[in-house]
Amino acid sequence: MKALFSICLFILICGCTQREEVAEPDTLPGITETGANTAGVIIDGIVIVPKDGINQSYGGPEIIKGLSVILGSNFVETNGNDSFSLSIKNVPLKNGFIFFMDIGILNHTGDYFTEDQPKWPQIVVGKVVDGIAVKQFYARKNSCKVKITKLDFDKGIISGTFFGDVFDENNNKITLKEGRFDIKIK
Repeated sequence: MKALFSICLFILICGCTQREEVAEPDTLPGITETGANTAGVIIDGIVIVPKDGINQSYGGPEIIKGLSVILGSNFVETNGNDSFSLSIKNVPLKNGFIFFMDIGILNHTGDYFTEDQPKWPQIVVGKVVDGIAVKQFYARKNSCKVKITKLDFDKGIISGTFFGDVFDENNNKITLKEGRFDIKIK
């Protein structure tokens, strides 16, 4: 009986320690206007939030930023009369999406509607399968809306929300919902 109890206890302990860790699902950050350097979007039902990672495929460890903002060289000095773009990646990414938005000239709060490429504003989504970008989806004229809710050049804050649909070359559609960003540029 004592041996049977010991075997059952061993199985119970081993069973508990061998359990796989279940990752917490990603959640969108709150919609803020404080320069929190947060962003996120639901793409085709999958929550995408920025996560940094390392890319070793180009001859060494290169840190890939999950949240990237690119400003035109005169953006701050001219109060936005230059380009603003934002990308959201969840690295390391095995399956999912990469999001890229280029507003073009960003100099006022309010609504910006996407245009057909190569005009701005533009949104592009890359679909990733087994770590490889396999397909790109593009916004069309008025298929996505970006609302800039805060543009404060003194404090260096750009905040907004976005949503819409993007399409591949075969007219397959994926939906962007509840997109948001709150960026500190200074």
